[in-house]
Amino acid sequence: MTVINYQPKKTLRWSLKMSSVVLLIIYAIGTRYYTNVPLPSDFLGYSYFISAYLGHFGFLAILAWLFIALPISLIIPNQWLARALITLAAISIVVLVLLDTFVFQQYHYHLNSFVWALVVNNGKNDIFTFSVMMQSIAVAAIAIILIVMFWINRTLWRYNSKPVPAKRTMAGIIFVYLIANFIHIWAAAQNLQGVTRYDAGLPIFYPATANGFMSRHGWIDREAQKANAAIKIKSNQSTVNYPLKPLTIIPPTQPMNILIVALDCWRSDDMNARNTPNMWAMAQQSTVYEHHFSGGNATQTGIFSLFYGLPGKYWNAMLGNKKAPALMEVMKQQGYEFGIFGSAGLTSPAFNETVFRNVDNLRLYSEGNSPISRDTKTTQDYLAWMQQHQTNKPNTPFFSFIFYDAPHGYSVDKSQPMPFQPDEDMDYLTLTNNTDPTPYHNRYRNAVYQDDMLVGKVMDDLKKRGLLDNTIVVFTGDHGQEFNDNKHNFWGHSSNFTAAQTHVPFIMYWPNKPAKTVEKTTTHFELAPTLLKHALGVTNDEKDYSMGNDLIDVQPKPWRLVSSYHNFAIIDNEQIILSDYNSKLQVYDMHMNKIEKPTLNYAHMAEAMDELSRFYK
Repeated sequence: MTVINYQPKKTLRWSLKMSSVVLLIIYAIGTRYYTNVPLPSDFLGYSYFISAYLGHFGFLAILAWLFIALPISLIIPNQWLARALITLAAISIVVLVLLDTFVFQQYHYHLNSFVWALVVNNGKNDIFTFSVMMQSIAVAAIAIILIVMFWINRTLWRYNSKPVPAKRTMAGIIFVYLIANFIHIWAAAQNLQGVTRYDAGLPIFYPATANGFMSRHGWIDREAQKANAAIKIKSNQSTVNYPLKPLTIIPPTQPMNILIVALDCWRSDDMNARNTPNMWAMAQQSTVYEHHFSGGNATQTGIFSLFYGLPGKYWNAMLGNKKAPALMEVMKQQGYEFGIFGSAGLTSPAFNETVFRNVDNLRLYSEGNSPISRDTKTTQDYLAWMQQHQTNKPNTPFFSFIFYDAPHGYSVDKSQPMPFQPDEDMDYLTLTNNTDPTPYHNRYRNAVYQDDMLVGKVMDDLKKRGLLDNTIVVFTGDHGQEFNDNKHNFWGHSSNFTAAQTHVPFIMYWPNKPAKTVEKTTTHFELAPTLLKHALGVTNDEKDYSMGNDLIDVQPKPWRLVSSYHNFAIIDNEQIILSDYNSKLQVYDMHMNKIEKPTLNYAHMAEAMDELSRFYK
């Protein structure tokens, strides 16, 4: 190979300067992680807050220089090419951090493999909906970063004669990084949540703990140790024992049809006579559960809890062990005809491999270039399927699930009524804690309203065919949708477990049962055991296949369990006891304000934790 313009020493000196500038840019961008986080209240908190921030990003910068810039500077024989490669790597890092700040501000967790999988599988915009404005801003931002970074590249090379105090700088960064970790060791042992609350704000940040060492020397808070032990999840959770016992079934002599209609992101307070007149009309002859909560704050865990009656923690195990819900299995054994109609598609999350894995010829996608157009096509396909079913198999019971998506995408057909004004399309890039939610909430309400119009067609068809006399109908949402209800800059869903993101409508029409309102707390976990027991003839105790009870005879637990993709919470005593799946505990009130000294009921916590593990072998 011909060596052209090989200047390793000069390139190394330049790469150190470039890394320093990039670190300063990351420091500036990284402040977005703490835009809406309260500042520390004491000296120790400030010491950790500052040292963790400076030390963590600085330490990552050192690693990036050692494993990217240093090898390129020494190996690439052309300084122009070496600088270009290092600059492109720096651009990638800056863009990733900037993107992660947007994800964290919106959802309060960082970019991970699951988020990337959703983005990669978003070909039809049925998971995320990006407006033209959002896409334009993203392209413009990347273009600006490219121009600025290559300008910095040239400028630093032009003034590359002075040496860089690299050793002292790196030593200082490592010293600050170690200070942060020593503070964290002490804070973790003493359960100082005013310190550890800042851990989640930094990406790929895993500060040190030494609870064993601290305990041996009597330097640990025993109450904190007890709390963390209470939420410890058992290991070796890959094989499931589900159901726990074989189901004993006395099939009904006259099986009932079952229809579940779900709206993505449907808030409980947006089920009313004005917003959802058709479903409201059905509610007047149904049981309405006023305090009903999803088992998740996201689609995957919400729908999973509805059909399995189990926490979302079991998703991977059910997927890996190819286990369909007991509800679907029993209906298949009893000869039900299935009509499954998902507007956003059933492959991501993989409902085709979990909830509906035993459904033959499963309809995976809906046609349409927007959520509302796909919802319209979903309704048309359902009505065509119902016509075919009633023509060919009128005496065969059916189960149908219709899952609408327009509220999730704030999607409306502007040729249809839009009674809630003023309304605007959602633009997550512009949202702050001071943003007026009214126009965005109104757009969401208009999407719900137009989906209700489609539901009206479904109900009119059932009435015309005389099927309501023998059809159980359920209306609900997979989870809620927040519009900064708690004033912590939470928008959307899957970012916390407050009522705004988990309280959903739940209306159950059951032929020949009187209309009533249930004020007791209920959850999605109760639907599967209710249908299995009262509609399908399963005589087992509900605990054999679910953590839910019975919606007919409501006996609520004193606590609730709710989960997301990466964490879960126990709702008990007006507290949100939040944990990831590595036994890291934080406690908030019902509006996401941190509780520094919580009152924990360890018996309730033990019961809830048992539900997260008892179906594993």
